[in-house]
Amino acid sequence: MRIAACVLLYHPKENDLKNILSYLSKVDKLYIYDNTENKKTIIPFENVNKIVYFSDCENKGLSIRLNQACKQAISDGFDFLMTMDQDSSFSPENLTNYFADIKNYSNKANVGIFGLEYSNENKISNAKNIIATEVHALITSGSVINLNHYHKIGGFDENLFIDGVDFDYCFAILKKGLKCILFENNSICHSLGVKTKRASIKTLYLIKKEKQLHSPLRLYYIIRNMLYLEKKYALLFPKFILERKKRYSSQIISNMLYSKNIFIILKYRLKAINDFKNNKMGKIEL
Repeated sequence: MRIAACVLLYHPKENDLKNILSYLSKVDKLYIYDNTENKKTIIPFENVNKIVYFSDCENKGLSIRLNQACKQAISDGFDFLMTMDQDSSFSPENLTNYFADIKNYSNKANVGIFGLEYSNENKISNAKNIIATEVHALITSGSVINLNHYHKIGGFDENLFIDGVDFDYCFAILKKGLKCILFENNSICHSLGVKTKRASIKTLYLIKKEKQLHSPLRLYYIIRNMLYLEKKYALLFPKFILERKKRYSSQIISNMLYSKNIFIILKYRLKAINDFKNNKMGKIEL
C-alpha cells in the first residue's frame, strides 16, 4: 500500500514546519503546496528526496491545492493520499497504527476516505480495540483519500475557497455510494484554534468568557459556503445539513456578541449572502 501525503502551508511558523517531521518518514512522498503570498517558504529539511515543494506565491485556497495534490499523486502512481493541515501532527505510534488499520481494513475498495478523531493534545491510540465507524464527514487534516475513486467522486469543489471543502468531498463520496470511515480508536493532534477571554452585552460587559473568535473574512466564507452546501445537499442529507447550520449559526452569533468588530462582521455577513445569491463563489472579491 503506497501512501503519499500533502500539506498546505500559509505563512507557516517554525512549529508548523516541525509538524511535518511527525509523518515525513512514514510516507513515500510528501507534496508541499504553499499558499503564502509573494514569497516562498524555506523548507528546513536537508537531503529529503521525497519532498516536492510547489509555490506560485499566490493563495489559491484549499480546494484548488487539494485537487493539484490528488492529481499529482495519481500521476506518480499512488493509491492513497493523506491530507494534512500545517498545524497538525502525529505521535509515531498513532500514525503507524493508522496506516496498519487502513491496510488491514477488509473492504477498502468501497471506502472513499479514512479519518481519525482529533484533539488539541497527543493521545496514544488503542491499537488492539479498532473501532471503524461509517460517518457523514471527516476533517481534512489526517484524512487518507482513496485515489482510486477520486475521478469518480469529481474531486474537490473549487467553488469553495476555504470552509466546507472537506464536508463537501465527503458528501460527494456518500452520493456515489462509497463510505467515509472514522477510526475512533485513534487520533491526530490538531489545533482547535485559540480562545480569547471577552465580555459581551449579555453580561453587561462585566463577565469575561473564553470564546473562539473568527475574523470577519473567515465568517464570510462560513456563511456563504454553508448556504452553498445547503443548496447542494439539503435534499440528500437533511439531518446533517441542519446540524451544520445550527453549529455555524451558533458560531456566528457568538462572534457577533463577543467580537470588537461587530459592524465589520455585519458587512461581511451581508456580502456573503449577496455573493451566494449572485453565484460569486471561490475567493472573495474585495
